[in-house]
Amino acid sequence: MGICLATTSGKGGTGKSTVSCGLALAFSKLNKSVLLVDMDEGLRCLDLLFGVESKVVFDLSDILNGTPISDGTYSLPQNPLISIIPAPAQPGNITAQALDALAQKVKTMYDVVIFDFPAGLDFSLYTAIGDDAQFLTICNPDPVSVRDAAAVCASLPQNKNSARLIINRFDAEYIKKKIYSNIDDIIDISGFRLIGIVPQNTDLMLLSVTHNIKQNSKAFKALYRISQRLLGNEVRLPKIKKI
Repeated sequence: MGICLATTSGKGGTGKSTVSCGLALAFSKLNKSVLLVDMDEGLRCLDLLFGVESKVVFDLSDILNGTPISDGTYSLPQNPLISIIPAPAQPGNITAQALDALAQKVKTMYDVVIFDFPAGLDFSLYTAIGDDAQFLTICNPDPVSVRDAAAVCASLPQNKNSARLIINRFDAEYIKKKIYSNIDDIIDISGFRLIGIVPQNTDLMLLSVTHNIKQNSKAFKALYRISQRLLGNEVRLPKIKKI
């Protein structure tokens, strides 16, 4: 049975989907098979971020309505360990019962399954992916995004795995300019336990163009550390100036 992750955020624009893709790349470097499930009905993007949009014929709604999983799953030509199920092109096609059945099935097929949920506070489908899901809330270090993360923290459904925080697009200037005295301020305001910090990085910004992240970049190294922690390995957080 593979591990199940669900990425969330308060408002859009935090880089949640690029973090999901980056984690998939990091897990694949650890020789793990990864399935990314795009849950953003009507606003799908994972296929575009990884450059398989021209291949999409079937999507998540088709699979939930009986199409074989293999027909609606698209492996990356550049990395066969990573596969994507695109979100439905139109909203309103995902039901909790069908999603639950799919989630239980794909967890037996892949080492890691990542459900990339849309931004916002609609958590109606979250419980359908199982009590073993690890929720990861993505926020930026600006005060508005951190406050939104706190709203997510207060509303997320509870399960056996406590939700964790990933600070994306981190810039040490937030500390230098005294917006926060230290990382602990962000953690305390959000209400989450921290699992990793991803620095501001051009590779992530250009993922929809390059469809990859350089493995020697600081962003990939940060995502690789997070993937190891999610697999149960103890990996220390670097000093702020080295993130």
